[in-house]
Amino acid sequence: MSSDGLNRRERVVNRNGDTNEENMCRMVSREVSLERPQNQSIMKRVMSVMALSIAILLMIYYTTTQCNDTKELVMASATQSIKDSPIRRQVMCSQDYNEDRVRFPSCAPQRCGRFVSDSVITESETKHLLLVAKRGLSLGGSSGGSTILCLHTGVLSMANNFVNIYKLIERTQRKEKDLKELFTEKDLQVYRTVTNKIRKRIAIHFGIPSAQLYLTAHTFFRRAKNPQNKYNEYWRRHVDKQNVKFVDFTSLLYLSTYGADFSGGRFIFTDEMSNQTIEPKFGRVAAFTSGSENEHFFERVTSGTRYALLMTFTCDPKFAVNGLQVDMPKVWHGFAAMVWRIWTSNPFDGNSV
Repeated sequence: MSSDGLNRRERVVNRNGDTNEENMCRMVSREVSLERPQNQSIMKRVMSVMALSIAILLMIYYTTTQCNDTKELVMASATQSIKDSPIRRQVMCSQDYNEDRVRFPSCAPQRCGRFVSDSVITESETKHLLLVAKRGLSLGGSSGGSTILCLHTGVLSMANNFVNIYKLIERTQRKEKDLKELFTEKDLQVYRTVTNKIRKRIAIHFGIPSAQLYLTAHTFFRRAKNPQNKYNEYWRRHVDKQNVKFVDFTSLLYLSTYGADFSGGRFIFTDEMSNQTIEPKFGRVAAFTSGSENEHFFERVTSGTRYALLMTFTCDPKFAVNGLQVDMPKVWHGFAAMVWRIWTSNPFDGNSV
């Protein structure tokens, strides 16, 4: 640029009353004002990235936690043959037995755990009880896919409620003849033999006198299918002793096989670090202490029919049941009536094994 042009530019600047320094400050101020929105935009982007990162970390944590909750160890598969010695797992006892240990020191669990065996009950005994279960359960049917029948009290699932098959027989004046046709003395003898075998095996395993362990009326056959509605969601987690306080030991005799007779329906202990799964097998016995150390559930049955006999045992003789008799309607009053009130006020049907 020529010297004349420079002089003219300087004169224009001077006419506006601005010095070169002032003009420079104004230019810097404009640059700063332009940079401020840019900085705000950068900050917004940084905050968005941080929020996204936190969300991803939370998702990873949640997924990891869920994976830990559902991590599974198969304690006993349906293809195994557990004949020689049972599969055992020892767990730390909960405080659920503190009161029982004071009242029944030689019976209440001092060490807790679970075991599985395929050699406690014979094949012929298992087949016989399956026929008994099918015959009795055919008289009822739950709306929720899980139907139960207790031989001791006559409790039977019917739609959304319970009925008593022995009372039904009385009301229809069929009484003993029909009862004998429904459950024969041979049926009851096999039932008594099986429950007694399992009681003794539990006593041996947990080191308690078998004479001080009693079968309770919360003992029943169960038929489980894929439910058609939401009534009685039997697959919920639960603790037996929290449902029924006097129960100390729980056992199962499976009358059908996972993968052959039904799908779903596996029995699962919900341990802190990982779940332990038992796959039902015809003739298999699983038993465990009934407190919080053995929280559990069994999966929703997705196809087929799952049959099992649940047996619970107590150290309290007040809740013991006596041997079954064919003329059960005659002894309905008294103890059976008391048990019926327990069933209908706090039934074991909705969320038990």
